[in-house]
This record gives sequence, structure tokens and C-alpha cells, in this order.
Amino acid sequence: MSEVRQRWRIVFARGEEARYLSHLDTVRAWERAFRRGDIPVATSEGFSPRSKLVFAAPLQLGMLAEHELADVFLSERLSAPDLRDRLAAGMPRGYLVVDLHDVWIGAQALAPQLVAADYRMTLLNVERGDVERAVARLMASERLPRERRKEARSIPYDLRPLLLDLRAREADPAAFPLEAGQMNATGLWMRLRHTQDAGSGRPDEAVAALAEELGLAMNVAAGEGDHEEAAAGEESAAGGRPTLPTAGAAPTAGRPRLEIVRPVRERLWLSDELSG
Repeated sequence: MSEVRQRWRIVFARGEEARYLSHLDTVRAWERAFRRGDIPVATSEGFSPRSKLVFAAPLQLGMLAEHELADVFLSERLSAPDLRDRLAAGMPRGYLVVDLHDVWIGAQALAPQLVAADYRMTLLNVERGDVERAVARLMASERLPRERRKEARSIPYDLRPLLLDLRAREADPAAFPLEAGQMNATGLWMRLRHTQDAGSGRPDEAVAALAEELGLAMNVAAGEGDHEEAAAGEESAAGGRPTLPTAGAAPTAGRPRLEIVRPVRERLWLSDELSG
């Protein structure tokens, strides 16, 4: 184990080239980047020492990101310009450093500070007015009983306290192909609660609740992994395919599907950044 002399918080974005990396592959990509940039990352104890690198929360496969957080602990002190230069020399493809913060070594761990996350996406084949009315009904509900699958079990939970905000917005024209220009398209934005002890909201579950409110069935893409498994670095059975859901009626029903395109996690919020 190497002595920790500095802790840097890296704010970064994930683009198209990296959107299908599993959490485990992401960790490996960043560890390779540190080696290529000759960054003195501190290591853990044990038979197989690992780099002291901690991500605030894993990303679902297929999701872009604009304001992710990771803490890296160094065995030697580096200035911000020096660290930027070294990161630039070995950055994983599809990732961009947005900001760097020199954090006190003894500060609280990153994950327990996470309280919320913002997401946006575009929904195809649905009228904005219909989405707005469905959103209003969901937000007015006192409870939203749902079930979360974990291995072979179904675990009941209430989505409502995890859904802090949900809004219909103008669709992003860049989110779908030009030939789909005649489709009904609506933007969707949400803020979900993240906690260590009372559960965390997931965008796929919020969209599933919305789809049911709109009278659509929900089909989850094959290989969707459990959030806790992803956090532990488990490989997804999707083999690089997106794990966000697509909602829609059965093919024989003749109804248009509610399709999700270009999902983005806009920001992770820490407890000292977001009141309430």
C-alpha cells in the first residue's frame, strides 16, 4: 500500500465512443490512462493491490454523461496543470475532463455524499401534451408502488419519494435522425434521489412508470443489469448493448412504441451542492 498524499476529484463527461462500456471496463480504462500518463496513483493493500480510484455512481450502458464524479488518490502531490497534462496524455477514448478539484484527503467518501442525479432523453412516437398530462398525474401521486427485479426475486418499493422532479420539454432535434422528423417527439427531464440506505431512483424505472401511465407496455432491453451489480463492477450480459428500456405495445397491437433515444445523465449532485 502506498501512502496517500493528495486526493483529486475529477469531473468528467462520457461521449459516444464510451457509452457502451460496462462499469468494470470503465474502471480499467481509467487505470490504463493513469499508467499512460505516469500519474502516481496510490494503491490498496492486499495480494492484488488496486488503484485507489472511486466513482460516485456507475452509468447504465448506452447512457451519455456530462458531469460525472470520481476521486483519485495520489502517492505524490501534483498541481492542477500537471495533472491535466498527464491525463490528456492518456485519456480513455470517449471521455473528457471537465474540471478538477483538490479535495481534503480526510473528507467524507464520495458515494455517501451523492444525493441526486439529473437525466434527460427524447421520447419518440408520443405527443408532448400526453406526456405533460401523464407527468402531472405521476407527480401528484402520493405513492407509486412498483417492483424491482433482483436476480430471481421481485422487490416491491415506492418510486414516488425517489422521483424528485419530472418534466416534459422540447425534443432535441439532434437526438433522432432527420428521416424521423415527422415523428412525434418529446423531451423528458428528471431529477432522481440517490441514497445509501433508502434506495436510489433509476431513469429506466421512471420511464416505465410514465409508459404505464400513457397506457403503453414496457419492454426492457435484454441484458439489463441490476444497479447494485453494476456498482460492484459486474459485467453486463448485454455484451456492449444498451440497457436502457424501450417501452411499447406488443407488435401485433398496432400501436406505436414509446422509444427512448439519446439518454444523458446531466449531473450528479452532492449534499453540499443541492439543498432539500
